[in-house]
Amino acid sequence: MELNFVQRQGTYPMNPGHLLNMPETLVDPIICEHCLVNNELKWELQERGTAIEECPICHRSGGRSLSATDPKVKRIFRALIRLNFSEWDYNTHLGGEPLQGLVMESQVIFNLGQDASADAFEDAYLQMEASWYPDEDEGISLGGGYWDGGILDGLRDRRDSSVEGVIQAALEKNWFETEAAAAELVEKLRDDITTVIPAGEQFFRGRIGVRSRLSPRLAMPTEGRNFRYVPYTGTDIDRPPLKLATEGRFNRARVSLLYLASDAETAVAELRPHPGHLVSTAMFRLKRDITIANFAIQDIRNYLSDSRLEQLRRILSIADVLDVPVQPEHRVLYAVTQLLADSLRTAGFEGVTFNSSVGQGINLTSFVGDAFELVLGSEDVQDVLALSYRMKPSQAIRPDYDSEDWKEDDDSPLATLLHGMARRRK
Repeated sequence: MELNFVQRQGTYPMNPGHLLNMPETLVDPIICEHCLVNNELKWELQERGTAIEECPICHRSGGRSLSATDPKVKRIFRALIRLNFSEWDYNTHLGGEPLQGLVMESQVIFNLGQDASADAFEDAYLQMEASWYPDEDEGISLGGGYWDGGILDGLRDRRDSSVEGVIQAALEKNWFETEAAAAELVEKLRDDITTVIPAGEQFFRGRIGVRSRLSPRLAMPTEGRNFRYVPYTGTDIDRPPLKLATEGRFNRARVSLLYLASDAETAVAELRPHPGHLVSTAMFRLKRDITIANFAIQDIRNYLSDSRLEQLRRILSIADVLDVPVQPEHRVLYAVTQLLADSLRTAGFEGVTFNSSVGQGINLTSFVGDAFELVLGSEDVQDVLALSYRMKPSQAIRPDYDSEDWKEDDDSPLATLLHGMARRRK
């Protein structure tokens, strides 16, 4: 009969030989893919892991696993902490919660049910956390040295200062006065944001309305009005002609770009239709490879050091600007995204991808007009039946608030943009 006991250093099988002072065999603690939400650590286990019968942490079977002592596993885990939390959240000296409990309960890295083994999780966790201040130059720190005022902000909780500088300049100066700074920023990111989308990939586009509405000539009165709709096609669903191109997120007036999405639902959502609208949709296919700036998906496994994580912070800071919803009354904020688009195009990029703020998919804006072709026969019409709003109570305050404790925020375009970015991260 085999007995097990758990120590902070690992899990040690214990057998009668151990009682006879025979050598112990150290068994590294493991984690399996089923322990994790869909993130880079899970992908790493799926790519390099070994199948196990049952995970000692989550008790699920059939998953692939790796040792918690694996150097890359440890770095990915620590990078995910830096991505999802600030030291303010988990440093108990600063009033934060213990990191181990925060990681287990937050469900942003691990996906553990109520029956998960806390002891087995701790065994693996302690191997991955190790020292907060690693000795090696390329390690990932979990602490900034709070005793000297060095506190690590989460990658999404503090924007890169160089990005903030470009944002502020774009809103306060003529666009041509800020070109050089924006171009320098793009060049620093080139290697990390460059992505080639291969020929044959398909995307979707939408336009509110239809080309025509039809009803049968010989319909019986009892049949009601059995309408059919002819969707927009050809040039009517393609990018607009120059003379009709109005200002958009990445284009100034009379600049015609092709705005696409990864799926039809996102393409429709990006139009912000009202219930009752009919929306024409169509599929567009890439005729050739194009090189785009990718601000939609970044694999944290490419950023496994403190210095590389700061580069990721810079990319995420720009992604925040591209993703933030812009209300019609705040269209002045397009000055920032238009400047970034001009800089990307000048740098040789043929388009840019970013996450949709209103749909589940990814948006692609093409700067070139010859790369896509309409897939004939893909045209369709979507009937917008209803809109679903997702909301939560905000942090309201009584009108008789104490002005000694609170001040009114600046009403400038910059403050409005930063406010929108902060709300989107919550």
